[in-house]
Amino acid sequence: MTPLTQILSIARAGNPARAWAMFQSSGWDARTDDPKALTLKGRLLKDQAKAAPGSERVRLYGLAAEAYAAAAQIEQASYPLINAATLAYLGGRPERAVQLAGDVLDLLADCPDEAETAYWLAATRSEALLLLGKNAEARAALTEAMATAPEAWEDHAATIGQFELILAEHNEDDSWLNRHRPPPSLYFSGLIALDENDPKLLDQIEMIIAQDEPGFGFGALTAGADILIAGALHRAGAELHITLPYPVARFRELSVEPYGDHWLPRFDMLMTAASRVDILSQMPGEDERPVDVAVDLCNLVTMGQCARNAQILCSSAKAITIVGTGEDPRRLFPIWQQSGRDHLILETRRTSDRPRTRRAPATIEQLHAILWVKDMSSLQIADQQEAGFDFVAAQGGHYHLSRDLTGALTLARKLEEAGDIVKISMVIDAINPSVPPTAILQRAEDIAHASEGGPLLTDHKTAMALTLLAPDRAIQEIGELQTAYGFIPLWSIS
Repeated sequence: MTPLTQILSIARAGNPARAWAMFQSSGWDARTDDPKALTLKGRLLKDQAKAAPGSERVRLYGLAAEAYAAAAQIEQASYPLINAATLAYLGGRPERAVQLAGDVLDLLADCPDEAETAYWLAATRSEALLLLGKNAEARAALTEAMATAPEAWEDHAATIGQFELILAEHNEDDSWLNRHRPPPSLYFSGLIALDENDPKLLDQIEMIIAQDEPGFGFGALTAGADILIAGALHRAGAELHITLPYPVARFRELSVEPYGDHWLPRFDMLMTAASRVDILSQMPGEDERPVDVAVDLCNLVTMGQCARNAQILCSSAKAITIVGTGEDPRRLFPIWQQSGRDHLILETRRTSDRPRTRRAPATIEQLHAILWVKDMSSLQIADQQEAGFDFVAAQGGHYHLSRDLTGALTLARKLEEAGDIVKISMVIDAINPSVPPTAILQRAEDIAHASEGGPLLTDHKTAMALTLLAPDRAIQEIGELQTAYGFIPLWSIS
């Protein structure tokens, strides 16, 4: 990884201040002859501007504009030039923005074969037209751009985000952008033992999907509600993103087969049709998670995946669950409700509780957060003990267990702000607090040791859970961590 790529990675991980400090300390901010350095400088200043107040935001946007403009002078390209134009506009220099936007259109006309995708060329032209006040032409060009890559959802979201900034600058109406937004994401869950032929329920599911037109469905594929909703989503052309608490064969054995052989072909078909399948894997030597807590963890992760997809795409997220008549939603659905996101609860007749199987016994394991801290001094431990937080000594550091998942995140922030402790990880999993699994402790330790200081680090499932639980945090994937048990995705939370 080159120095500039490393700095960009840190910026994408939601730590623009640290990225900027590294950029400056490495001397890159003084370079005026390297277009890549100037482009990154513009990106870092833009990130800072978005978080800055009032006049400071305008100043930083202006500096970012000039960095991009300098890059475009050295290496003629539409990407830095359109960024320079938009940021000049946001930086309070509309005349400069108009000049640069005109340069963008000239460049696109002179270099129609520029090494960019058809989408970005059309979107860039649309953005330049918007800056020039040619709104009707801008709208037509944006429609043309979307048509060149109708399912390039992340590209669409980036363009819409840029247009929102421009239109908001002078309080212009941006409702016309709604028709171009990526489709909503839908989290689905609900009852297993239900009347699968209930015509009212089936009509409700079809009507909701026809009305909301979700493009992405997130859930498991348990017999019952999951398969009914996933099937309707598939028929409507939505992408299915399936997350299972166990390997496929084991999940099929536990959550589909006991409820009737007729569910099996439907499960198999939807698994084949899924755009993505995630398995909440466990580490070698770790006992299988008990069913109830495994399902809770899976639900939390899947809700976070849905929320994150909508966040990335500048779109909306909604949840639908099916309950028995007169019953409240089960599992962790109330967390979604408390987040303020849109949701629907459908009722249907429950048939029986657990056909062909017996209810699993209550388990000691519950969802816990492990907060692992490296290099914690005895004085710091004493301070935390006095504050009511117990830390346990272990080889390579100290850890704290908590059923309060968001509380553990708050504690991590306090430790980070203390300044002396910078290498911290957090892992959410099914844990018996009396005997925490060695394998999970090892994962938390490995992740903490990978830290170079700065944001809290975590694994994929915890990052997805925290996307829902802590929507105010910047959560980004930053790479992979090689461990004795293989590679794991590494995420940062700041």
